Amino acid sequence: MNQNFTLIILFSFVIFPALGQETNPTGLKQNFNIETGGYDFTVDIISSFNVDEVEFSSDEKRLSFYFNSGIKNNLAEILIPTNLINGNFTFFLNDQEIFPVVKTNNEISFITLEFEGDGNHKLDVIGTTYLPEFEQIAPMILTISLIGIIVALRLKKLGSYSLIKD
Repeated sequence: MNQNFTLIILFSFVIFPALGQETNPTGLKQNFNIETGGYDFTVDIISSFNVDEVEFSSDEKRLSFYFNSGIKNNLAEILIPTNLINGNFTFFLNDQEIFPVVKTNNEISFITLEFEGDGNHKLDVIGTTYLPEFEQIAPMILTISLIGIIVALRLKKLGSYSLIKD
């Protein structure tokens, strides 16, 4: 009977402390489709909470995430296509500026966000560029414009010579 009592005490040290601790259910993956400028973009979120709604403002270059967390220690990883918004990001959680880790490549911005607090939250992600793939067209338009100006000047110059000879 002494062995049984010892096993019960051992199990109570192993099992009961885990029951009293807060769980952290990380890994909830959600995809949100953002339609803007004639394009569809997918914003992926892997988090310890459920995102209820995502709003996008092209004028403000802002994504707003609305969610309710049931735990105190929250973690989220957000993948935003660089062709949607990009540049120097600013983040606000419940209207307070925060500084998550941001890594960017040619295709996505990968944001890792950790914060404390349960309840309702709003996260604003504000970029400095919107649909930046159009920036690649600008040099081509500039080149064509310069060629047009040079051709127009040459034609004008040729027209001036013909007036002088007459």
